Amino acid sequence: MYDIVIIGSGITGSSIARQLSKYKLRIAVIDKASELPAGASRANSSMIHGGFDDKPGTMKAKFCVPGNKLWHRLKDTLDVHLDECGSYVCAFNDDEVRHLEVLLQQGKANGSPGVEIISGDKMREKEPNVSPGIVAALWSPEAGIINNFEAVNAMIESAQINGAELHLETVATGLITEGGNVRGVSTSKGDFLAPIVINAGGVHSGEIASWAGDTSFRIIPTKGEYFLLDRSTGGTITSFLFSCPSKAGKGVTVLRTAEGNLMAGPTATEQLDPEDRSTTPEGLAEVLKGARRLVPNFPVNMNITTFAGVRANTESGDFEISALKTPRGFVNVAGIKSPGFTSAPAIAEYIAELLQEEFADLATFAPNEKFIPEHRNIPRFLYMDMAGRKALAENDPAYAQIVCRCETVTEGQVLEAIRRGARTVSAVKMMTRAGTGRCQGGFCCPRVAEILSRELGIPLDQITRHGGESRLLVGKTKEFLLKGAV
Repeated sequence: MYDIVIIGSGITGSSIARQLSKYKLRIAVIDKASELPAGASRANSSMIHGGFDDKPGTMKAKFCVPGNKLWHRLKDTLDVHLDECGSYVCAFNDDEVRHLEVLLQQGKANGSPGVEIISGDKMREKEPNVSPGIVAALWSPEAGIINNFEAVNAMIESAQINGAELHLETVATGLITEGGNVRGVSTSKGDFLAPIVINAGGVHSGEIASWAGDTSFRIIPTKGEYFLLDRSTGGTITSFLFSCPSKAGKGVTVLRTAEGNLMAGPTATEQLDPEDRSTTPEGLAEVLKGARRLVPNFPVNMNITTFAGVRANTESGDFEISALKTPRGFVNVAGIKSPGFTSAPAIAEYIAELLQEEFADLATFAPNEKFIPEHRNIPRFLYMDMAGRKALAENDPAYAQIVCRCETVTEGQVLEAIRRGARTVSAVKMMTRAGTGRCQGGFCCPRVAEILSRELGIPLDQITRHGGESRLLVGKTKEFLLKGAV
């Protein structure tokens, strides 16, 4: 029995869980993933938007700027890496300059601080590697780049510290109702009973809403493909570069991640399958073309991986956030795509207020006097000075053992990730960055698997990359040779 069940532990679901943990509520967060982040919260541009792209009066406009301000305040509280680098929307001709004027007025209407249009020459003073064809740009100083892996884990870990429960590898299969009221959620691991259910299911949020009889919106899974380059390329640009947006979206962007990698993407390809995250030659060619339009010397030869994410577009193009009248107790937080990551903490505050207004008789929203706002990340050994590294290693010798050479991740960090709930190689990657570097886990993956096996007390051939049947090993070579001989 719970007071509230949240379906989905992406940035939206995790932020809601943390906000609700400020009250004496029994909260369960369920997700089919084996590690966090997953889905669109894992594969995205990691942008904290300035708030100029959203039409005034929309839900996106309502939450983006407040969410931006909250992230700037939360970054230290949650110990999340946020690069406050600003962003540019680049115009190459007079038509696009006129569109910058529209974005400028929207930004001012939405309360986006400091937005202004500058000349291409002024932009190149700060970003000398951008195209000489850029004639003007919209500058947003409050935009930034966040470490999305850290942000999601920080939100859900903070919620757990304050009493919320996280249930991974738990597939929601249906909504339990009785007499026009919500009673809980059916899952692959049994029923989670609660009078309030929040649908934060991302690309599956339309399907989940249909369980409650709500067919007022449709989710259009939209794939975005990316290039991710080696960290040595991070000096190419210092900010986030947009093309002028079109009906298809914000277009291909070029950015430097919070950890210093150069990245380009995404595409915007509508598809039927919400789980298809494959990359394509056509999609990557489109990304490269768009990247070189913004940065002609985009060093794609330093690419270390390509990936794709699927975002939850809606036909309206806006978020779908509402409490249903019937069944009572069901709340949609659906269609959360860009600027969803930015908006998440503001959406969470709104949902907490909405629940108290609509469902005060279903749950007691008494303040949690023991709420702990602070969250500490796993020590980032790569960024520590020698004195800090020495102190860690003297206290725990595991911090003197390098596991991931590319990102200078130690065994101590891997062990801490396991203590915090990591059970897969990918979970360790999300929490520590082991495997995110130039060799993409070629060196550290076997070592991480060995540590997982040792610490969890399970055979090495049962260790998975990201849960399910994604095992790294399927047996011993000698056993296969013997089977072949037979």
